[in-house]
Amino acid sequence: MTSIRTLSISLSLRPAALAAALAVAACALPAQARDTLELGGSASRLSAGLSDGQSTHLRGSWALGQETVVNAELMQERKFGERGGIAAAGVTRTLDEDWFVSGALAGGWGGPNWNRSRIDGAVSRKWGAERRWVTTLGGYHARFDAGRSDSGLRISVNYYANHFAVFELGATLNRSRPGNVHSTMPWLAVSLGEEGRQSLALRVAHGREAWLVMGDTALPVDFASTTLGADWRWWLAPDWGVVLRAERYINPSYRRTTLGGGVFMQM
Repeated sequence: MTSIRTLSISLSLRPAALAAALAVAACALPAQARDTLELGGSASRLSAGLSDGQSTHLRGSWALGQETVVNAELMQERKFGERGGIAAAGVTRTLDEDWFVSGALAGGWGGPNWNRSRIDGAVSRKWGAERRWVTTLGGYHARFDAGRSDSGLRISVNYYANHFAVFELGATLNRSRPGNVHSTMPWLAVSLGEEGRQSLALRVAHGREAWLVMGDTALPVDFASTTLGADWRWWLAPDWGVVLRAERYINPSYRRTTLGGGVFMQM
């Protein structure tokens, strides 16, 4: 396997998903990685009489040689009537032909909707004669206002079927405090397309969450939720293009529909 596409794209603009996406390692580092910058935003409509949301982001990816890739993102967001944001940075490094590791740090501001600090780490291994299978084991810890925190494990398996299709199955095993509440969020994702032309990433997650955060209120209710996401990336020229994103989030208290997009350039 000589090429790579990152399968786990930050389809959700929630801070936890943002930091986690930076920490998820890819199958290998590309032989000729290109630096990338993306500027974009999104708008969200919520049910149950809740205030609509919006966000803007600037993210980048830089290759340091053939063994290391650095990612960074700055996001400002309005949701549940509050304004805040998050800054995150991550790195993925190849150790040898089979092993690679990744890590990320993030800090946020604006209240209980955004984590004050977060750290992620993961180790991945490629399997098989053609190294089409990749397993990843990661961990994280996030702190929020009012003494609330999340910590847990992320496990996933990727299969690179060919140069066009990548499949991923994984789960997040989370513990929330106070209350020591455990929750599990499995997900399934597929990435189709070719770098430099078009790509489409689809993702579905269904499981349980321990805390329901809406503005200044954080309730330990242990509820089920479902997230559906799509990310379409289209190169209009060899060094730039556009990306369109859509997400649907459902829980017993409200529903959220998010549409977004942006422009990216490669150097």
